[in-house]
Amino acid sequence: MDLATNHKGLTLLEVVIAMGLFFVAVLALSGVAVTASKGAAASKHLTTAVTLAQDTLEQVRSTGYDAGAPAETTEAYDAIPDFPLYQRVVRMEPNRPVPGLQTATVTVSWADDRHSVTVATILAP
Repeated sequence: MDLATNHKGLTLLEVVIAMGLFFVAVLALSGVAVTASKGAAASKHLTTAVTLAQDTLEQVRSTGYDAGAPAETTEAYDAIPDFPLYQRVVRMEPNRPVPGLQTATVTVSWADDRHSVTVATILAP
């Protein structure tokens, strides 16, 4: 067998090009993974905030119309048990949208007030 005519292997240039293409593909996939991870974290925060807001709104509904309710109640960051990253504000607006009704609004904020969710309901006596 003549070694000069046996061309079954790869040249160094082909190996370097293949490795370069492989690393470009890996970098592209890692960028997608980082984006997906950030999206999942944002979704988790949003879901938690909506749940906290809806739970509080259900408590307000179960209490019912209360003309003597404070205009605003704030649970600051670190005040909500098991949820230190969130702040919750409950606003009660009597005679809104019309006289005799009361609007209750719950706002939950996170990330130092950069993001928030608001839910509301109308209560009747």
